[in-house]
Amino acid sequence: MEKSNNKAKFITLFSLLLFMSGFMLAACSQEETEDANKEVIIKVLEHQFTGPDEKFVELVWNPKYRTVVNNKEENKELDKYVEEVYGPYFIDSYISSFLATSGTTYPIIAHLTEHKLSLKDVKIEQSEQMPTRYTFIATVGYQKNGEEEKTANISGEVIFSTKEEGKIGRFQYRDEDGLGYIMNDMNN
Repeated sequence: MEKSNNKAKFITLFSLLLFMSGFMLAACSQEETEDANKEVIIKVLEHQFTGPDEKFVELVWNPKYRTVVNNKEENKELDKYVEEVYGPYFIDSYISSFLATSGTTYPIIAHLTEHKLSLKDVKIEQSEQMPTRYTFIATVGYQKNGEEEKTANISGEVIFSTKEEGKIGRFQYRDEDGLGYIMNDMNN
């Protein structure tokens, strides 16, 4: 009878350990995904706010990289570079939208106004209601001609794809703390 009781205790204890192990693995897996998504956001912000990226600017502005095919302008070198830099972080169908709406703004303004940008800090929060939605506040340093560096806080929202894990489906800046205007005004 005692052997049967010990066997039952062992089975119960073993079952509990298996259950807890599974629970811990699931929790760790969820946390790893969240951390990976936060790393993706940081990488994109680093590309946006470190520089300006002179190679990117050269590919955007220099006409030698542009050709017209079937009455449509193409820039295969820029497309290739963008795919290398941003491709790992965005779904394919969104990279062009990101660049058209806001992805070129800060690198181009910084280049035109001769500012240096540097990403100082990033705070990222994941939405409790919508796990693929993240908000961020990036502290960005900006400096011109060796003057004292100033900072601006840029906030935004990122929505990750539900079909392509770890890839951004939408990236928007919300409030830029006037950074674009400030850099333009300092240039005058």
